Amino acid sequence: MVVLGGQKMRVSLETRIKGVVTGLAFCLTMVLIGMALSMDFRESLRLQYSLIQDLASRGPSMTSAQAVEIIEEQGGSWKVTSGEGEGIPLITSDGAVWSLEPDRQAILESVLHRRRHLLVAAMICLLISAEIAVFMAYWITRPLKRLVWGCARVAKGDLSDIPTEKAGSYELETLHEAFNEMVQGIKGRQEMERRVSRMERLAALGQVVAGVSHEIKNPLASMRIHLDLLGSSFNEEEQESLTVLSSELDRLNRVVTQLLSFARPAPPLPGPVDPEEVLDWCYRMVKVRLQKCGVGWHHHVEEGTVLWADRGQIQQLLLNLVLNALEAIDEGGEIRLSADRGSAGTVLSIEDNGRGIADDVKDRMFDPFVTSKSEGTGLGLSVVYRIMELHRGRIEYSSSQEGTVFTLWFPDEKGDQS
Repeated sequence: MVVLGGQKMRVSLETRIKGVVTGLAFCLTMVLIGMALSMDFRESLRLQYSLIQDLASRGPSMTSAQAVEIIEEQGGSWKVTSGEGEGIPLITSDGAVWSLEPDRQAILESVLHRRRHLLVAAMICLLISAEIAVFMAYWITRPLKRLVWGCARVAKGDLSDIPTEKAGSYELETLHEAFNEMVQGIKGRQEMERRVSRMERLAALGQVVAGVSHEIKNPLASMRIHLDLLGSSFNEEEQESLTVLSSELDRLNRVVTQLLSFARPAPPLPGPVDPEEVLDWCYRMVKVRLQKCGVGWHHHVEEGTVLWADRGQIQQLLLNLVLNALEAIDEGGEIRLSADRGSAGTVLSIEDNGRGIADDVKDRMFDPFVTSKSEGTGLGLSVVYRIMELHRGRIEYSSSQEGTVFTLWFPDEKGDQS
């Protein structure tokens, strides 16, 4: 956290790594350059002192003209003053007196000029260090950023895994795997909670529905009988009204029958069922409607596949799913069914290329009375789900705008799921 202009600003780990690595590289480069220049400067200064002392020791044996010639040869590396001064005195044979000392500024400029290639190399090293700092910060923080992104998605309810990169370090790979395991655990827990909640709602609703449906079904049967008896006593114009009334009574009776099937499903009597026969029966039930809607039908059964289930309930289950598929398909679509052997059971698949399931009902589609159809009761898939539970099976689905696929796993005779 950095305070800037009275406001607190958060500094990212990537910025800190860049700053630390670049700062360390800069300090190390400056220290090395400083040491090299300092050693060269001290060596040059020592050399100039040695030359001055040598000249001063030879002063009594040379004339002032000779001394001036030697001083000029130094090219301005010495400070020369006439008379006595703070430097080393030079006294010639003819009595001339000078004070000599090295010119530190000139010596430093000479050292910098000699070492200019070193300075250029140092600047290049600093630039490379900055690039390395950027790369290291990206390499270290990228997996952490993905974890932060994943945690943010989980907080919003999106329980998606983070792909694990094998190029990262062992610790980060382990952290990614642990995160994905946590997400899977949350998804499993949520699914279990949804199933428990659905079962509780179904149990409570089943008791209410069973009583209400029983009370409605008896008056419906009586109304049907009296409607048939009265049919012959009305003229042709009134017969049309009776036809509408009869149709509505039949529809209401079907709804009540579905409610009773949902509330009080009969326990299955499992036995060996030939999937080919069940799929053929289902095709015959919807053949006319398929032709009327222009929808294709394809089914495939793997050789030797046997379904261990209650024939009547499986027929009801398949018919519900196929009718739902028909209602979702436009003209020219097709329905594909298949039955295959699993490792310890049978897999049924019902696929269509219709409009798919509406997003607002996907998470609740197996709940009773949940439907996206204006005239639907919302009980078809609830009955399907209840049948799968009674068979100790499992149902899964995937849906998009290109179609929907329902996959049903049925255990074998021993009761194990594939």
